[in-house]
Amino acid sequence: MTRFRHLILLLALAGGPLAAQELAPLEPAVPPAGETAASSRDPELYQAEVELISQGENERKAATARALGQVVVKLTGDPLAPGNPVVRRALGNAGSFVADSRASEVSSDQEGNTAVGGVPVYKTTMSFAFEPGSVDALVAGAGLRVWGSPRPRPILWLAIDDGRGARLVNSQQLNVVSPLAKRGLERGLHFGMPSGSAVEQAAVQTIWAQNPEPMRDLTSRYGNDTQLLGRLYRAGSGWTADWVLSRGDQELSRWSFSDPSPQRAIASGADGAADAIARRDAVALSVGEPGPLVIEIVGMRDGSDYARAMGYLQTLAVVREIRVLEAGPESLRVHLELAVGPEGFARFVAAGDTLEADPLAPEDAPRYQLKP
Repeated sequence: MTRFRHLILLLALAGGPLAAQELAPLEPAVPPAGETAASSRDPELYQAEVELISQGENERKAATARALGQVVVKLTGDPLAPGNPVVRRALGNAGSFVADSRASEVSSDQEGNTAVGGVPVYKTTMSFAFEPGSVDALVAGAGLRVWGSPRPRPILWLAIDDGRGARLVNSQQLNVVSPLAKRGLERGLHFGMPSGSAVEQAAVQTIWAQNPEPMRDLTSRYGNDTQLLGRLYRAGSGWTADWVLSRGDQELSRWSFSDPSPQRAIASGADGAADAIARRDAVALSVGEPGPLVIEIVGMRDGSDYARAMGYLQTLAVVREIRVLEAGPESLRVHLELAVGPEGFARFVAAGDTLEADPLAPEDAPRYQLKP
């Protein structure tokens, strides 16, 4: 027991503080009456935090791009999504997607724990909130699948064996699983923790055996049907975590992860769970076939309006090429080569504040009004 407590303390110190609500037993999210899961938006999915490497303007611009990349991963469930060509182009102009941002400075030691004594290390963290409509349009325009909300919140059943037998981690030991909670937030996924009752403690061997079926009744006591069973143990000079994710009577995924760091081994549960749930629940949006599109922009008053309209089109990640066909006294006709079809382009424009579609324009000759 002493060695187990030592391991718990080690993990807690390395993991840092964690708000209890992030891992408290959770009720399943249910959309309000008349609202579908596809139409509901979780504001948290459009937020991200990144640490600044330096204080220069270039680093702040790079941090904005990293934060937008995190949000795209949250919304798609795909950790490779920032490498999509359309998303990659948008990251260079990530600032245009920002609705709000703020910086905060925290003090920690060299390992990232809150500094209590010794020489503190000061780090600046940037928090971003991105405009949901613009990011949704980016994801759709990139042809990526969308992992909507509400999302399941798995109950985490984690057993740790330091060599003297498996022990259940419960809601009184939230710091132990803070690496998993933090990674879960980065992937847009929350977890619930068991209270650690005597009945739950007695089920530790079932958890260790990676047998989800007998755990369903205990999970259902938290108003939930999704559960993540994990076991962490020493393997050579490092640690191995084995996981099994299930929902109801369906097993969604099994995976293992080994690393010298027990924190990274624990965090691997969040990645595997997010991958499996997104693979099942993410849906593709219709954005049409890539190709050419000729549009007309009206409402020009002077040269600055022409420059604003062209500059806006050049910032759109779905626009591959622009060619001016005709420039009149108050209008502009341009030929666009798009990474999406007309409907995908229209969704992108609707999310912005520069152009407004003319509903009376022919479907095959879209016309947009330049907003003041």
